[in-house]
Amino acid sequence: MLLLYLSSNEKSGLIGLLEGQEIVVKKLIGRFSLKQFVAKDLRNYAGCKFVVLDISCIEEQLDDFIVALRSFQMMFGARIVPILSGLESIDVYINRLVDINVTDIITADSLDGIKDELSECLTECGMQKYIHSGDVEDNVILKIPKGTEPVIYNWNARNVRVAVAGTQRRSGVTVTAFNLAAWLIARGASACYVEANTNRHLNWIVNIYDAEKNDEAYIMGGIDCYLTNEIEKEYNFIIYDCGAFPELPEIFNEADTRLLCGSILPYEAKEYLQVLNACKDIAIYKIGLCVPKPLQEFCRQSLNKDILVAEASHDLFDNNINGHIYLPMMERYIV
Repeated sequence: MLLLYLSSNEKSGLIGLLEGQEIVVKKLIGRFSLKQFVAKDLRNYAGCKFVVLDISCIEEQLDDFIVALRSFQMMFGARIVPILSGLESIDVYINRLVDINVTDIITADSLDGIKDELSECLTECGMQKYIHSGDVEDNVILKIPKGTEPVIYNWNARNVRVAVAGTQRRSGVTVTAFNLAAWLIARGASACYVEANTNRHLNWIVNIYDAEKNDEAYIMGGIDCYLTNEIEKEYNFIIYDCGAFPELPEIFNEADTRLLCGSILPYEAKEYLQVLNACKDIAIYKIGLCVPKPLQEFCRQSLNKDILVAEASHDLFDNNINGHIYLPMMERYIV
């Protein structure tokens, strides 16, 4: 068995605790951007059964760390074993890791404790204390929770244009556009993603995921992605990532369905309301991202009663999030 260990100088000797076991260890010491390592280097270690990560050698903060792990889970089957020993906000990390089904987590501070926890993580069943009844075994990340397989529909749609825009930059437009495409595909529709803004995030995403190119499309997570609107193939739905106001392309006005994403917390509500006023003459699905429950009704009353509250997503290819928004929006195209 092959184990890859990304380590800081301070914890480089921990894997020595495995002496005498039938495990071949490849140890890399230094500072690592996990996102870049997953995209560019991890394929060189595709045969690894375990990847042990010393959190103190990872450059990303928690949110980006979780995003990098989700990317890892989509591309590789190795078991992830984070070492959180010495971390101050350890409970926050544990909760986020368990949320994405990473349950082989080392938290002990003493050498004996680390040895015991590491040995348990490397057993066939892995560490059990973070696994609750009904959790998926062996750290396999599923886009759809067990027992809730998506319904496959018959679709009456041909090149339906869906435009996704944001009230400001970094308002979840790209991940919403990808999630909607993934949600549709998982339910039997054909859908593609088109970058219709000037941000050129897709160039970066294509490199991160080492996307395969097929004619003019880059294929990622089962989604055909285009850098241009010149699409020769037919789809049920074409999802346009239109970027943020006020620099929206004409396709936003021409689209059959429009989504407006934005944060509507009290200190950002004024900006959201200004954009709503600018769009008062066109039909728009109004989406508020990451709105705490105590504020949801207040935001609807003070901004717009039709605001739809969306869950936060950190996975471009999550095909089961925010279905409570997408299904009513798309059901007119279901036979």
